[in-house]
Amino acid sequence: MERRGPGRPAYDSKQRLVAATCKLLSERGFEATSPVMIQQRSGIGQGSMYHHFPGKGKEGLALDAISHMRASTLAFLDGTPAPVGAEVEAVREHIVAALDRLFDRREGQALIRLMADGVAGAIKPLAQATQDWCDDIRAAIVVMLRADDPHEDPEVADAAARFLAPEFEHLAEELFTAALGRGLVRLPKIAFYLFPEREEA
Repeated sequence: MERRGPGRPAYDSKQRLVAATCKLLSERGFEATSPVMIQQRSGIGQGSMYHHFPGKGKEGLALDAISHMRASTLAFLDGTPAPVGAEVEAVREHIVAALDRLFDRREGQALIRLMADGVAGAIKPLAQATQDWCDDIRAAIVVMLRADDPHEDPEVADAAARFLAPEFEHLAEELFTAALGRGLVRLPKIAFYLFPEREEA
């Protein structure tokens, strides 16, 4: 058995399986990813896979991968707050740019593929996890739209936000849907099949 070198962090088999599943979901989607592909990509054997995900197999791995990518998505969006005190159009442009960067990332591509995957949509826990992920993104967009001034009275800001909540939610849905569409067209392979007359770059 190979010993881990000094200073090299432990990266256990479960983490490797989840990381491989994240990559494959972003490249292929759920239906087109097999347990064998996950094992090959992770370098982890079937025994370890079913040890970490007993009775759940690919679905259990996908749920763990979604949870991991969901957290990564929220960290990414939290790390790109809207500019405080900016005009509404500047805030909107900032959100559009942040969402475009998100859907160019692995987790954004995985989300698009999961949403377009009929098999994933038919499995209730996967469909719910995907819906929850989308809801998280919409909620993060609402927070960016609020762009609260840190010097403003929090009670006044919250009252204003409650008053404007339907408008924020409508705009968040609009921005999210438009970003999904742009991400879908840019997605490797899917774009080629949607627009066969275009040559691949």
